[in-house]
Amino acid sequence: MMWRRGTLAPLLVALTALLVACSSPAAPAPPAAADDGFPVTITHAYGETVVPARPQRVVALGYGDIAIAHAVGAPLVGALQNNTGDPNLPYVQPPLPADVLGIEFADTVNLEEVASYRPDLILGVTSPVILDQQTYEQLSAIAPTVVYAEELFGASMQDDARQIGRALGAEEQVEELITAAESRIAQVRGELPGLEGKTYLFGQARGEVLPMVVGEQNLSTVFMRSLGLRVPDEFANAPANSVLAPGTVGVSYEQVGMLDGADALFMTFAGPGDREQFEGNALVQQLRPVREGTYLPLTLDQAVALQAPNVVNVDWLLEQLRPTLEKVAAER
Repeated sequence: MMWRRGTLAPLLVALTALLVACSSPAAPAPPAAADDGFPVTITHAYGETVVPARPQRVVALGYGDIAIAHAVGAPLVGALQNNTGDPNLPYVQPPLPADVLGIEFADTVNLEEVASYRPDLILGVTSPVILDQQTYEQLSAIAPTVVYAEELFGASMQDDARQIGRALGAEEQVEELITAAESRIAQVRGELPGLEGKTYLFGQARGEVLPMVVGEQNLSTVFMRSLGLRVPDEFANAPANSVLAPGTVGVSYEQVGMLDGADALFMTFAGPGDREQFEGNALVQQLRPVREGTYLPLTLDQAVALQAPNVVNVDWLLEQLRPTLEKVAAER
């Protein structure tokens, strides 16, 4: 992922501290029935994982993993903290208790922290923490570990949800979440027909560079396209700058006029001075979205959700974007 707090790196990375789950263990789920579909084998980027029985102690290392596991009532005993101030994700309701949210963000997984929760399943399908082959094998020595099918955010939000659902034995419940998310998107698209064919840009102010997320397969691009929006022609499938996140194009302040082709502009900011620099720039102030009120400065929670939508956060995300989407839809 591209956005993070207090750093200029292109991927979200994480921090470290722990409240041990065994000091306040979650109530175990009832024993699984003999015909509940387990054991199940999950194929993923690093091979195959066998989940021998319905999980009773789940650790989730990604925001989508947390949201989906919580939504289907899985027994979460350990979870990655939100890295935007409140350890809970704003769209995970009811909030998770503090003793579950004991895994802080860090560049790499703290194996001792994970092991302290005594998990019988580790979910890393949407994890922004580095989960390479070696880390996967180390986690697998603790408990069966399920990661993304091919690469992080390389599948649709629907398929990521299905990967999580298979591991949890909650495939039918996940399909219901997928249907609800798709229906909500279709509802907003139907309510705002003026979005059809309109353009948008989603980016970040990061020092002297403005990375724009424009890759055709980026999850944010797919999400916006599902609403009828598209990136401007001059950005569509533009070659990505190799030092930025995949599918991302860097624009300098001298080139900021390129953003004028967007009907809506969604921006987030890498550091505390970046918003002031962006909004104070004379060229930025002349951009059509800024002048017409279809520029939206995003909070980090909003930006992370837009960068990687999941089937649980869709409704919340649409609520956050709705006022700006309504203005864009009303434009002639």
